[in-house]
Amino acid sequence: MHNHLPAILLGLTSTVAIYSPLPAQAEAKVYQEVSGQENLRFNLQALSVLESLGLSLSSVESTATPDPGYTYAFKLLPPSSNPAVRGTSFTFSYDDETEVYIPLTPSEEFAGRITFDVDKTKLALNSPLEFGGLSIAFTPDFEFFASDPVTTNLRLFDVESSGNPSVNLDSQTWTLDTLKLNFSQEFSDFLIAAGADEPIKGLTFAEASGKRGFVEVRATQVPEPSSALAILMFSATIAVAKRHRRPA
Repeated sequence: MHNHLPAILLGLTSTVAIYSPLPAQAEAKVYQEVSGQENLRFNLQALSVLESLGLSLSSVESTATPDPGYTYAFKLLPPSSNPAVRGTSFTFSYDDETEVYIPLTPSEEFAGRITFDVDKTKLALNSPLEFGGLSIAFTPDFEFFASDPVTTNLRLFDVESSGNPSVNLDSQTWTLDTLKLNFSQEFSDFLIAAGADEPIKGLTFAEASGKRGFVEVRATQVPEPSSALAILMFSATIAVAKRHRRPA
């Protein structure tokens, strides 16, 4: 995911605002996601490329009502105290005064299913190929990605966004539009190993938007001004460098 502080989630963002120094020991609060959904609109060009490689979309199991302009929606699974039951464990800190948003712990777990028929004359894969859900997490440098935790256990998509989440503390919700799910290097390599004749890393599979509901967990202390600025500047450098490397 092409993301960076100060506001990052599910793919934030291509620009960074450097805020004036934070007050020493400024108070932020920690929140946990408990509800929501991810709206999806598939890229027809990507579906055509997949079909040429041997994967034809056969069905999609929506688990929520998609917002206008979107075709499908996957419901966010609530937190679970049972290790054997998938549940969202995503937490973040947010300071309403500074609008600094920092993801703390993964992951977001979604119910839903995407199924492809496999042309076995082109790909050495069992048919059908199913993505049995989505799990969204992030790397230590805030690269967000989506995996299939149910059937393939593959990292499927890198999540990209050019916007920031809009956080509403009164309703305890946030929204984020203009997301892209781009095929990952891992999934591209998976298809190449099965016989695909061209890589698909970076190809946009779907455009998406997110809605989340959250609850407050506890109050915490944000970093001292120098530490916070260092994190922001480091993240901004990474994001800008990656944006310049992105193909036109």
